[in-house]
Amino acid sequence: LGILLAELFQLRYEYTAGVIAVLSLEPTRKRSIRSAVLRILDSLLALGIAAGLFALFGYDFWVLLIFITMLVPLTFLFRLETGLVVALVLVSQIYLEKDVAFALNALLILLVSLTLAFALNLYMPKHDQIIQRSIDTIDHAMDEAIQAISLSRPVDFSTIHEDLKQAKNTLLLDIENHYLVQTDQRILYLEVRQNQLQILEKIQEKLAHIPEIPEKAIVLNYLQSFKGKIGKANYALPLKEQLKKLLDDFKVAPLPKSRDEFENRAELFHILLEMENFLNLKLRYHERY
Repeated sequence: LGILLAELFQLRYEYTAGVIAVLSLEPTRKRSIRSAVLRILDSLLALGIAAGLFALFGYDFWVLLIFITMLVPLTFLFRLETGLVVALVLVSQIYLEKDVAFALNALLILLVSLTLAFALNLYMPKHDQIIQRSIDTIDHAMDEAIQAISLSRPVDFSTIHEDLKQAKNTLLLDIENHYLVQTDQRILYLEVRQNQLQILEKIQEKLAHIPEIPEKAIVLNYLQSFKGKIGKANYALPLKEQLKKLLDDFKVAPLPKSRDEFENRAELFHILLEMENFLNLKLRYHERY
């Protein structure tokens, strides 16, 4: 398409238009606009320097080397490096034709290419179904992780971490393309799950060092009540009410008779406080959405 458009406008070096159009395609609209601006600015800088040098000193090879020696550091100084390759290609038209007037041809080639690339970047598919499936997978995996912890089974959290990372990356693409409120909501949801996952990892580690005492069985039984309640709906409120009763029971229970019993019960009490943080994260999410 780039080549055909350049041919339509009777521009020379039409193949360059196609190459620049391909180079200018980006994963998101936001990046497409940014790279287009940088390429235009660096190309204007390059064509201006090149036109001045060639007009003053002619089209000898050493003049081209001076041009490159000047352009590269200036490009990085002004943080325009995204446009460096395109700028060098466009200046080659002036050098090969030995005619400063080809700066206009180069600029028109650039505009045709960038306009085409941006038009193609306007079509960006939404990832709604993919993201929702990822969220459902994460919720289900966290539900299973809590049940495994309640049964004193080891849990590998690495897969959930990876699923969270991939889902957030997909959401960030949607933000740059569509700027949807729903996307912001999902970002917050995944951040809640990420923070909850860190809490579960700490709980699993603490439980592993506590012997099988009656108080531990009570805490594990409470964790089992989470089964089927990790999802978008607000299950956190009834679970927190249940947790409040457990915390009150711990506070009025008879004092421990030994140091080991004291330490174990203190750890279990701390685990319940961690679960309170776990639930508060979800409750704050529901306060906002």
